[in-house]
Amino acid sequence: MADVTQVLSGLVLAQEYRGNVVRQVNRRAVALKLDPWKPGSGKNVAFAPIGSGVVAEFYNEGADATNFGSDAQASALLPWASCRALFHLSGLAQAAAATSSTPLGNIELWASNMVSAAGQLCSIANAAFYNGTGVAPNPVGLDVAIGSVSNTYAGIDRSIGANAYFRPNVFSDNSKLSFDLIRGDMAAIYIASGDRPDIALCSPNTLKAFQALFDPQKLYLAQTVEVETARGKVTLDAGIPAIKFDGCYFFEDKDCPDTRIEYLNSQYVHIEYLPMDLSGVPGLSDEVENGLEADDGFGVTPLGMRLEMLAKTGDSDKCQLKSYLQTVVTRPNACGRRTAFTL
Repeated sequence: MADVTQVLSGLVLAQEYRGNVVRQVNRRAVALKLDPWKPGSGKNVAFAPIGSGVVAEFYNEGADATNFGSDAQASALLPWASCRALFHLSGLAQAAAATSSTPLGNIELWASNMVSAAGQLCSIANAAFYNGTGVAPNPVGLDVAIGSVSNTYAGIDRSIGANAYFRPNVFSDNSKLSFDLIRGDMAAIYIASGDRPDIALCSPNTLKAFQALFDPQKLYLAQTVEVETARGKVTLDAGIPAIKFDGCYFFEDKDCPDTRIEYLNSQYVHIEYLPMDLSGVPGLSDEVENGLEADDGFGVTPLGMRLEMLAKTGDSDKCQLKSYLQTVVTRPNACGRRTAFTL
């Protein structure tokens, strides 16, 4: 009888997948990671900016008091924005996943889909941080909050001279990117507000051009993987460049347009959300349910999310992961935007 070697093609084996599922989509939400998150309440986001009005003067001995004034207060209101991620799972998929051993990320299928949904929700919120129009159901982005000195933001018309205190700093003169240009921008923000920006967001191409200004042998001294903002200490993944220049950290963000630098003071810029608890869903462990947060590889981002089951119409379970949030700039004159420069 012939001696026949058993080869792989002749075997019947279970298909095994190594490790966890590997997500391929870039959902990094840099802006949301760096800015503080604050729980809100009520029907909208509301804060009260105060402009100058108090009168102080030098006066002659014995002169009557005739000039009086008080700082003017205004009401700034922003509506809540609504965002959600939808997914549904068939009964067969849930049963098959629960009885499989690999890949690890699909065994608890609800958790896997929730992580993906949270990452995508975080990603669209990060894009809206820049370009949100504020028209329901969209949040108000930096285009509205600090992109103009003459528009209306949070119900306050900044074209009116009395509201000049609520104007941002907008720089647009087609200058070439340089250290002096950036120093001039930050000095102008300091003159307007008394504070300097501690975060600057830009596109990868803009950060690359900024890096090129440094001596290549000294650039590594400016890079960091840990930064301190109003949110607290933020630890970044290796490979995420952050350049500290004159006390301000410069970051690249995929959602920030080219030839733009957003100068932010993290004391006065935050993401506000309506807190919600996750509701129970079938097949989801309490540990996962209570600990769900969006982690895009850049770090955990709280979203104040809620998972809700939707009406069941067949052999699938439908749900939505939703968040009510808003980008808030409480002091625009402590922030600024540099546009229309050459690299």
